[in-house]
Amino acid sequence: MAGGMETGIVIVGVGGQGVLTLARWLGEAALSAGYDVRVAEVHGLSQRGGAVEVHVRFGNEVYAPVVDEGEADVVVALEALEALRGLRYLRQGGVLVVNRRIIQPPGAWYDIGQVLDALKKSGVRHYVVPCYEEALKLGSPVYENSVMLGFVSALLSLPAPPSLDEANKKAFQRGAALLQNPLSPDQ
Repeated sequence: MAGGMETGIVIVGVGGQGVLTLARWLGEAALSAGYDVRVAEVHGLSQRGGAVEVHVRFGNEVYAPVVDEGEADVVVALEALEALRGLRYLRQGGVLVVNRRIIQPPGAWYDIGQVLDALKKSGVRHYVVPCYEEALKLGSPVYENSVMLGFVSALLSLPAPPSLDEANKKAFQRGAALLQNPLSPDQ
């Protein structure tokens, strides 16, 4: 997937969604696959409900953890509005992976259909993944990031991180299976 020796991933979402955990798991998966890995928490991690951004880079040798705007191979959005903000990181030909969920900001209301239309109009190659719905089927929204981890790991041909417990492994497998049959962008 990487254009060269390195893969740059930017993960965006909202505080409380497990964005940092998702980044650490991706890093762990890349390490267990034999890659050099760097993870950088860029901003917003302490504020519940605030925007969160974490960068992950892996490859044969990685020196800088931060992915510059226009350089990400993959942008992963655990929340759909954050996907629109994260687009600036995507390189030409990169892939956006977006959770089909909006966490409504105070004092505003956004429709998921409008957000997905905006993504379609952007012309960016993207997958819409129902992580939240799958997590609820597994019994709790806490599995949302594990479902996304499975999908992104399958996309990048990475293994499951060794530290996943049984419940998160099940969510990971559910996410990986979704790559075979993701929602079309208009769902």
